[in-house]
Formats: sequence, C-alpha cells, structure tokens
Amino acid sequence: MFAADSSANSLSIRRSARAKRLQVRIFPHGHAEVVVPSRARAAEVAAFIAASQDWIEKTRIRAVGNGAAADLSLPVLIELPAPGEAWQVSYGQPGGRRRLREEAAPDGGRLIVAVPDPEARHLLRRWLSDRARYFLAGRVEAVAEETGLRPAGLSIRRQRTRWGSCTAGGRINLNCAALFLSAALIDYLIVHELCHLRHMNHSRRFWALVESFIPDFRHREDELADSWNRVPGWVFYGP
Repeated sequence: MFAADSSANSLSIRRSARAKRLQVRIFPHGHAEVVVPSRARAAEVAAFIAASQDWIEKTRIRAVGNGAAADLSLPVLIELPAPGEAWQVSYGQPGGRRRLREEAAPDGGRLIVAVPDPEARHLLRRWLSDRARYFLAGRVEAVAEETGLRPAGLSIRRQRTRWGSCTAGGRINLNCAALFLSAALIDYLIVHELCHLRHMNHSRRFWALVESFIPDFRHREDELADSWNRVPGWVFYGP
C-alpha cells in the first residue's frame, strides 16, 4: 500500500501479469489504483507516480469533493438513510470477549468497539454487511412481491464499483454500501436488478420493463451513479 498524501491509503499499487503498461484507475469514490506490469521496476513505478501525482489528486478530488467518501477515519456516527437509523460509535480499550457490542434502539443505537484499527474497521464492515442483509432482504421480498419478479437468492457484497448485479442463475447481489442511499434509490436498485431476470442486458426491452415499474427511472439511474460520495471512506479503505 502506498500513501500518496495525507488521506491514508488514497492510492494503492496492484501488480498485474496482464498489464502492458503503467496506468492509473480512479474509482467512483476517489480511491486511486496504479496498475503495474509484473516486470516493472520499483524506480519506474515511483517515477510514474510522481509524474502523475497532480492529475491523480485533481481527479480524486473531483470524484469525492469534500463529502463522506473523502473521510477515511473510523466513524463516531454511522447514519443509514434507507432504514432511518443513526448509530453512535465509541471505541474502548481492548479486553473481554466481545470485540463489538451493539446496543439497539428503534432508530439506531450505539456500537462499542473494543479493538484498535485495523480490526475495528473490519468489525464495522462486517456489522454493516449484517445490517444490509437484514434490511435489504426485506426490501427485495417486498419489491419482488410488487413486481412479480422473484430472484433465486440474494447475496450481500462490499464492492467498490458496483451497486448490484444479477447472475445467470437468477441470484441478485447487492452492495452493503447501499444502506447509505435513500429508500427510493434502494428500491430502484432492486427493481433494476430484478428486471435482469427477464433481460440479461440493457436493451430497450429491459429499460421498458424498468420504466413500467419506475417511470422516473432515468432520474434515479443518474442519481445512483452520482451517489458513491455518500459512502464513508472507511467502508472501503483504510488499514
């Protein structure tokens, strides 16, 4: 891992046997990844990063602005718009058997994390995935009932570039980070993936089916594409 600036881990290096040349990828929430051919020398990589630094930083800032995605620190508050929950997070000294304790309330609650970073970050990500599995499963069931499109199953993932997907076997995958979206956007995301059960493409027939359920789908599609900066940086990056 290479720290390009004061935002820890805002840039990483990945060696690839398939890469023909050095290149930079900027993810939707601003993380930069330098893809390095397997035979590239360390000095060559360092020179490439130095030469690309201004472009990387400007592009990264445009991607995330000053929003939640730019903050990679451990959270003290986790706000989940879709389920309408707010969770206060406190950090204590390591000790005891319970590394993360949840004190639930109707509109959120409190999380007490008793381990330091990076384990604290891993525990919070696992907790987020569990919350997503509980909430999104209910929404998928409700939307499937409304549309008559029922998936073979549901998987919860944590992906940096995709909100969701649908497999050839009829399972849909949803990103746990979707909990940071509005309820309306989550329902659109689910409808979008369920429509792939009929059309495994983005043909006119696919979009016509989406529109039959969500007339303003174009607006929601654009909003969804621009929503990565709502996801706090700790969900994807950090130690």
